[in-house]
Amino acid sequence: MKVSIIGGAGYVGLITGLGVSTMGHQVTATDIDKDKIDLLRNGHPTIFEEGLKPLLDYCNNNKLIEFSTDTDLAIKNSDLIIISVGTPIDKNGNIDLSQVKAVLNDLINNMSPFTLIVIKSTLPITAVNMLKEELGKVFKEGIDFEIASNPEFLREGRAVYDFFNPDRIVLGANTTKSWDFLANFYSPLIERNLSVPDGILIEKKVIDFVFTNLPAAQMIKYGSNAFLANKVSFINEIAQICESVGADIKDVINGMGLDPRIGSNYMQPGPGFGGPCLEKDLEALVELGNFFELESTFMKAILERNERQIDLIRDKVVKELDYPNLTITVLGLAFKAGTDDIRNSASIKLINMLLQDGYSVKSYDPVAKFESENDKYSQLDDMYLALESADSVIIMTEWEEFKSIDLHKLKDLIKSNTIFDMRNILSRFEVEGSGLNYIGLGS
Repeated sequence: MKVSIIGGAGYVGLITGLGVSTMGHQVTATDIDKDKIDLLRNGHPTIFEEGLKPLLDYCNNNKLIEFSTDTDLAIKNSDLIIISVGTPIDKNGNIDLSQVKAVLNDLINNMSPFTLIVIKSTLPITAVNMLKEELGKVFKEGIDFEIASNPEFLREGRAVYDFFNPDRIVLGANTTKSWDFLANFYSPLIERNLSVPDGILIEKKVIDFVFTNLPAAQMIKYGSNAFLANKVSFINEIAQICESVGADIKDVINGMGLDPRIGSNYMQPGPGFGGPCLEKDLEALVELGNFFELESTFMKAILERNERQIDLIRDKVVKELDYPNLTITVLGLAFKAGTDDIRNSASIKLINMLLQDGYSVKSYDPVAKFESENDKYSQLDDMYLALESADSVIIMTEWEEFKSIDLHKLKDLIKSNTIFDMRNILSRFEVEGSGLNYIGLGS
């Protein structure tokens, strides 16, 4: 099957394009960013993900995928087109559909009948309906084209694994023709008949299809992300209460998590959710509610609680280190471990707050980079160099490297003996046993 991935140099598009190419399909991944396309052609990933580099090399070396800036040609030659362009939130809190509309224009000018258009980008059903309506002015739906939804559930840091070992594959369409088309498309993945490099884990498992209509498919994606965001904000609220009543959040999570109705996944206090998805999707649900004149009180509360979390962390720091001209080392820039993504990172928000408060800030992250015009900020390439002569340290990302930090060396390097563990990845007993003052979340 000839497949085009539009937005193929982005996070979702790249993982999807490489994964689909191992299924035996003829894949062209297109993007308007020529620099990114050149990097990918030469075997240089545009994002950091475990397993991505060997997968990219394998697909390039075996000519399984073509990277191109010629979206028009790719559309003309495709049986199936996967749209995976970005849908960020604009300054007014609305979904920015400019990239989607650009793709729409490309489709109108270049699409050949019959083409199945698959939405990977997270879009509300109102935007999907707009695509159908505009395409329907030029082509006949059901004869020349159909639109389907196939939302992605890739976790940053585990995206390669998640593509090849999904929990479910959601296929949203309004006809059995599209369902059958997509079921056939995914059959190599379902049957585990894949061409992958050594080191890519392919589990023996049953992968369920979820056949539904377009609105339900989009809402499965939005509902999933909203629920995960809710769990993050919920446990941060519980952790705050634990601090007031003298409970240990780790014991509380353990006791709650044993209930199979609750579980312990996504039940770890931290600096709040970040990245490109959860906040954006909650804001999109609020916007969708406004469109239909519905109250979105719950979604707004999740967002507000998440925004407050970084203020609470800043308050902890200022309360303990309320002195001028101090230097603080922040460990971790990425919004979570396993990625170099700093979009909506709580760490970046905290750094900017601390700089505004007058602190000097040094940072270290094994893969993520952040630049600031503030001359009181610097990023170092070695964790212990970043810690040297700092007054205190704040752990903001749960990298394995930070979990195994040499506490005795840390004590010798920092001045105040206080460590803020905003991921609860260290043992309070071990930290305090090393002569350091431990400040975590929820205890």
